[in-house]
Amino acid sequence: MRLLVHPRWFAYLGSLIGVGLVSACYKLLITGVNATTVALSFLLVVLLTAASRGIGPAILASIAGMLCFNFFFLPPVGTLTIYDLQNWVALFAFLVTAIIASQLSAAARNRAREAERSREEVWKLYQLSRAIIVTPDPETAVSTISRQVREVFDVADCQVFTPGESGRLEKLAVTSTSLDPGSEELLREVFERGELRIDATHNSTYAPLKVGVRVTGVLFLTSNLMEAGTIEAISGLVALALERARFLKELSRTEALRQSDQLKSALLASVSHDLRTPLTSIRAAVDNLLEKDLNWDREALHEFHLIISEEVNRLTRLVQNLLEMARIEAGELHPVREWGSISEIFDNVLDRCAANLSNHRVGVGCEENPPMVKVDSRLLASVIANLLENAAKYSPPESEIILRAAVDNNTLRISVQDQGSGIPAHELPRVFDKFYRGAIRLMKRRDGTGMGLAIARGIIEAHGGKIWAESTPGKGATFGFTLPVETRAVSKPLTAVGDEG
Repeated sequence: MRLLVHPRWFAYLGSLIGVGLVSACYKLLITGVNATTVALSFLLVVLLTAASRGIGPAILASIAGMLCFNFFFLPPVGTLTIYDLQNWVALFAFLVTAIIASQLSAAARNRAREAERSREEVWKLYQLSRAIIVTPDPETAVSTISRQVREVFDVADCQVFTPGESGRLEKLAVTSTSLDPGSEELLREVFERGELRIDATHNSTYAPLKVGVRVTGVLFLTSNLMEAGTIEAISGLVALALERARFLKELSRTEALRQSDQLKSALLASVSHDLRTPLTSIRAAVDNLLEKDLNWDREALHEFHLIISEEVNRLTRLVQNLLEMARIEAGELHPVREWGSISEIFDNVLDRCAANLSNHRVGVGCEENPPMVKVDSRLLASVIANLLENAAKYSPPESEIILRAAVDNNTLRISVQDQGSGIPAHELPRVFDKFYRGAIRLMKRRDGTGMGLAIARGIIEAHGGKIWAESTPGKGATFGFTLPVETRAVSKPLTAVGDEG
């Protein structure tokens, strides 16, 4: 039959063994020892027992030491009878001294343990605060809180409850453990009163989450080893973390609204100018055509018609850009990839941009027999057109603009290089931002909404590609992009695109 012995009894057994060893040592191995020396040795056993095992085993050692001291070392030896009054005093003094010393030693031991426990709790709270305070949003904060509290403080369950839209407390973080049916009343009571509640029956704790005097929720823990002070500290950290996460989310929402307002203002300012200019030209041409007192010749009429046509095309491009940007921001831009020729795409773009490129020399660098590529030709042409028109705006008349294309390892690389004044290094990271026009454009008062490059980036990213810009101030800029594409060889050579003036 196996006997189960509680570990606590080993401490009492050890104290008796210590007293027995001292008695045996002095009785059997050392002769003529002084009674004072024996008493001090017993007292040392009591102190060591108190320091290592606690007050209970130490008091047992004190009583056992007193009996052994009387039986083995005080005359008459071998009996518990005491005739000499001095021996009574010595024995009583030993017992009192041993008990007091054991209490002091045990108290010191308890204080050391308490200090160590406090140090561990402070460290755990520090770990918890470091983990949960940096969480950026309430959803992440809740999952992090639940995980960190369970890991750091070794609790079985941790759940966070906050009032929902209906006013009822709703779970924000939950483990596999479900609450008891009667727990909702305790949750409501703790939330309304703001007081800590401990359910000893289920080893559960309900702690209010307070920010100042305001209760923002309830923290539920399953643990019977945590003190009230520690639980309150944890709930305070959790409340601060949730409040901080809510504040950051609200701040982010406010910042997004502010940026949205700025973009709207920039859009209105830019679009209103770009609308006013062509509308003014169209109105002037129409007013002249409607003037009854003037007879215009065919050349003048053609000039008016040309002005109206150009400005209508300009308005059309502006509206198309606005619609394209709206599709990109709404995530509704889905490229329709079809087999097409790079040379044909270049031809279409150069025809489309002929008016804007009329004052520049355009050089085209392309393979003599480029492969077919599977892309959305319409969107790709829009990107190239935006890059060419941008180059034409910021390079001097009669300067050369070079359009290049190459296909390597199923990657299409297209670039547009101009000979303008270049872009300052600090502006390069922002050139693809919406409505960003840059210092050079503002100084030279170039037309444009600042949407062309942003649209180009949106289209390229929708294709899974990358767009970039590089510049050498005073020597021009190069805009380019790469796209992952499927390729196949053409059945017959295509005519290479030549230079266009």
